[in-house]
Amino acid sequence: MPWALIVQLIVSLMQLAEKILPEKGEGFQKKELVTESAKFIVDTMATVSTGGQKETWERIAEPVSKIIDETAGLLFPPLDKRQDI
Repeated sequence: MPWALIVQLIVSLMQLAEKILPEKGEGFQKKELVTESAKFIVDTMATVSTGGQKETWERIAEPVSKIIDETAGLLFPPLDKRQDI
């Protein structure tokens, strides 16, 4: 369950970053906003959770940057990698 939740959270944070920072050249700022926000939420969940839930949130904390990169690659592929449908 937390894995699906974290992906939904990341997608929501990406959508928020797109609204807050709509310019094309702001990719680094968008990624930083999403990464720092996601890490804060995951760390907070690990702090307030106990037992198995705490262990799960702690395991998610390490790969959160990779999850963000993979999700961004799927939702916002580089222009040279996009295919017109």
